Amino acid sequence: MWWLLSHLCTCLGRDKAANLLPEEESGGGVDYGYAVAKNERARMEDAIDIREDVAGFRLFAVYDGHAGSAAVMLAKENLPRILGRYLQDAADVEGAIKAAFQAADEEVMQALLENKATADMADLQTSSGTVACLGLLKNKEMWIANLGDCRAVVSNDGTAAAISCDHAPEKNAAEAERLKNAGVSVEAGYVDEHVAVSRALGNVRLHSGIKVNGITNEPEVFRVAIDDAVDFIMIGSDGIWDALKEQFASTHARKALRTTAKPEDAAVSILQNAGRVSKADNAAVVVIVFKFPEPLPKRPAVQRKSLTALQESAA
Repeated sequence: MWWLLSHLCTCLGRDKAANLLPEEESGGGVDYGYAVAKNERARMEDAIDIREDVAGFRLFAVYDGHAGSAAVMLAKENLPRILGRYLQDAADVEGAIKAAFQAADEEVMQALLENKATADMADLQTSSGTVACLGLLKNKEMWIANLGDCRAVVSNDGTAAAISCDHAPEKNAAEAERLKNAGVSVEAGYVDEHVAVSRALGNVRLHSGIKVNGITNEPEVFRVAIDDAVDFIMIGSDGIWDALKEQFASTHARKALRTTAKPEDAAVSILQNAGRVSKADNAAVVVIVFKFPEPLPKRPAVQRKSLTALQESAA
């Protein structure tokens, strides 16, 4: 299949931007932590982005690129700026987010098309693409926007539940039905023989300038009320969720937070546990903490007697 040949061409070096993404990194602040790892993939295509002020919102984003990291780099650069423009004084937050994704995709595709004449892209049929899952936090609510197969998960008093749904025909029956109704072929999970997800930024046909058939840039948007039950929200790429169940990730994040009260340690714990199951894919995760679990009670001190005292008491 020619999509496979295109992918092989990509691996041979079309994407000079790949080395601009950190291959292994962790960090964070007092209420969030993140961690990324290239693992056993040939190059890094996952990325984290944290912005403290996007039109009054805090932004926490995870990107997962495919067929190169060019689309990831472009989305990371442009999407926050465009979100800020659309969200400024917006009465309809969901509508503003969806409009921003569409505008960002147009900029990403245009930039990819402008670069199509470079030597390492000359023989390719389609550009790279990227999925994205982001949280926009303001006051006591977080808006989750998901495009593709990253995933947002909330922990409520220790119980984990997915917020978003993966956009891939093999994982999402509604997406498979949408593609079928649109007359889009899906072969071995690949939409129009090109992409293993059904929603993404980029993925433009380089010769026609048209997006791959069936791939949409419209995210699903969810509003999460941050009440007293919410412990934290985890946003991760499929390198995390293909390896771990949501509850397992939540349990180990809580354990790390209980032990050290450092959100970075929670993200690192999730990443490391996913890596113990599989390192076949890049992995990235961010943990936004709203409530720290109580530390475990300290064990009562045990008085230890000296050997002399034990001998005397035995006499």
